[in-house]
Amino acid sequence: NKKAGSNKPVTVTGYTITGADASNYSIVQPTGLTANVTPAALTVSTNAVTKVYDSTTNAPGAVATVTGGSLFGGDTLTGGTFAFVSKNVGNNVTVNVSGVSVSDGNGGANYTLTQAPNNTSSITPANLNVTGVTATSRTYNGTTGVALGGTAAVAALGTDAVSVAGVGTGAFANKNVGSNKAVTVSGYTLTGADAGNYNIVQPTGLTASVTPANLSVNGVTATSRTYDGTTGVALGGTAAVAALGTDAVSVAGAGTGVFADKNVGTAKPVTVSGFTLAGTDAGNYNIVQPTGLTANVTTAPLVISGVTAANTTYNGTTVAPLAGTASVTPFLTDIVTVSGTGVGSFANKNAGTSKAVTVSGFTLTGADAANYTPVQ
Repeated sequence: NKKAGSNKPVTVTGYTITGADASNYSIVQPTGLTANVTPAALTVSTNAVTKVYDSTTNAPGAVATVTGGSLFGGDTLTGGTFAFVSKNVGNNVTVNVSGVSVSDGNGGANYTLTQAPNNTSSITPANLNVTGVTATSRTYNGTTGVALGGTAAVAALGTDAVSVAGVGTGAFANKNVGSNKAVTVSGYTLTGADAGNYNIVQPTGLTASVTPANLSVNGVTATSRTYDGTTGVALGGTAAVAALGTDAVSVAGAGTGVFADKNVGTAKPVTVSGFTLAGTDAGNYNIVQPTGLTANVTTAPLVISGVTAANTTYNGTTVAPLAGTASVTPFLTDIVTVSGTGVGSFANKNAGTSKAVTVSGFTLTGADAANYTPVQ
């Protein structure tokens, strides 16, 4: 047999005899021969393996490989235990080989087996996600910054000592107003005895909203006026806004001012509407119409008409008789009528032609009378 062994009997064949008398003999091949078959030298290692860090020394994918000598016939390698000498990340990390045997029909005795380590294997860092972080929605401020909340944490493998360090920073892709905007996080780092075995993965999937900022219109004034039966208020000044940073925003639209009512008053509050915003960054703001404006409405003169002065004979007084029907024409649908008794007077008691008559005594009444000053 082919097996290794000492003093193995040797069977000889193939010799023949020749010569004139050879046919008179039966040849007997050599007998009693022995020889030794020594085991073949065989070195076994493993293929180079690369794995992602898993906190163990396991070497997945390692397979027993002949690295010195040869296997003969149908002999095969069986079994094998393969382990990195360290669980830690590194290049050219040694993988130890043990437990390999040879299936050779002779219990492996046909080979002198050397199990050699592999020194070209690698362990690459595992990804470690930072969790527990939230992004905080805010009002537009002209920047891309996002405030982060929550508590940053990691779940390392096994009993690895790894924690989060550094200060996380959140940012939107742009500064503009929007709902559920994606937030990119950076700045977190890893610390701890086993931190070097991991690649940090910054928090992902975070979103937050940016709502418009209020932008007040200023530079507008309200103009006091005489009563005219309406609530309208003329506006003056130059409407302007002070946007954030270098934002391009200006005032557009025509502002309109109104009082709460049409009536006479002092320092009456004025409500403004109609101004709008224009410009590249206008969409990031809610316009706040001018506030705190006041104006006065003074009484309007209301001429009393329909009254005539009658000629009279000298009577030693300045009294000038009046005739006709006193009336007024107020604004719009105002309710105002004449009351009181009008009294006419000459400047003196003397006779004269086309003497001027001064009238007094008429007053105004009605729901809107207070908004007028009667002109006799």
